[in-house]
Amino acid sequence: MSEWGKGTLNDVLVEVDVRNTDESISLVLSVTEGRGIVPQAEVFKKRIATDDTTNYKVVQPLDIAWNPYLLWTGAVGQWLRRAPGVTSPIYPIYRARPDQDGRYWGLLLKSGLLTPYFDSTAVGSIQRRRRTTRPVFQAASVSIPPLADQRRIVDVMAAVDAQIEALGAEVVAATRILDALRADVPEAEEVPIASVVDGIDSGKSVQTKGEAPIHGKARVLKLSAVQLGQFDANEAKRLDDPSGYTKTHLVDEGDLLITRSNTPERVGYVAVAFDVPPDTYLPDLIWRIRPDESRCLASYLAHLLSSAEMRSRITASASGTSSSMQKINKKGFGAIRVPIPDTITAQEAYITKCDSLIDAIRALKAELAHLRTFGSALLTTLLNQEIEIPESYDSFLERTA
Repeated sequence: MSEWGKGTLNDVLVEVDVRNTDESISLVLSVTEGRGIVPQAEVFKKRIATDDTTNYKVVQPLDIAWNPYLLWTGAVGQWLRRAPGVTSPIYPIYRARPDQDGRYWGLLLKSGLLTPYFDSTAVGSIQRRRRTTRPVFQAASVSIPPLADQRRIVDVMAAVDAQIEALGAEVVAATRILDALRADVPEAEEVPIASVVDGIDSGKSVQTKGEAPIHGKARVLKLSAVQLGQFDANEAKRLDDPSGYTKTHLVDEGDLLITRSNTPERVGYVAVAFDVPPDTYLPDLIWRIRPDESRCLASYLAHLLSSAEMRSRITASASGTSSSMQKINKKGFGAIRVPIPDTITAQEAYITKCDSLIDAIRALKAELAHLRTFGSALLTTLLNQEIEIPESYDSFLERTA
């Protein structure tokens, strides 16, 4: 096994501080807890930086940046795109020393292996503003592999990342096909939604601590459980005291759910609940629609109301004084006109073709989640020297260079 040295981040990284004095770089970046360094517009849906970015720091490809107030939560990242960007002057920027592989050290910081150290050394009495200083960051103890080992690890992880990216692209492509299938609605007379449903049940708001649910214990759905035509039962919170709910608030298999309040692009999301754990309750921001199954199937409505045309009708009926949150009401929603075929057979045919893509997307997402878990575990074992990549791998690197 190759001999790995011991040292600190200061031995392998150097701080850089170049300012955007001529404002030649317009791409503004943010350092996030979960996604690393990303364009600010992808985080906030708009630019929030000041118009004057002359004091912003330049981030070159492979530079590492971290949030001094949230490093203990994992707010660190490496800029992996080709064009440089700029970021807030509060973020320290580091770059690998010439004798190191910059990507390797980005992977190490991404792995979270140093997060316990940053957590234990952060200072401050306000939890969300605990701060990490530059000397503390630089003093973090690390194992330093020979450059050849660094490059092998980087190459192996790049192959995993490429497969993750490819699977992600497949999910996007399949989702676009699903959108097209949903738009291919059977020709039928349009009627108000209220004419084909027996009722709409409201949920209830009960205070929780927001903690993850425990298997076998009561839980309440989060708003994110209802996505665009898809349901995720894992999006829930632990419910320590369900006494505030009644049996009428329980979510059952096959229930048709809709978000009554959300952001403008997500309000009125509809999905059929499946794989629902026992004692799952409906929150006040989600309704249950009870279709008249003799005239309209729940799955038909779920796909239909997820089509682009119907989504536009739902959002047009929403109201609210806030640009970030909108609401629908039962009267306005019930008045929306939708095409309802006279025969259940026509609805079933529409459901079948849409469900086939849903199943494919679920399988792809499951494979993607598995690969991400595998990649994270593989990176940890490589960084901990539990697996060694043999020197013979170098010949492969030379052939693919």
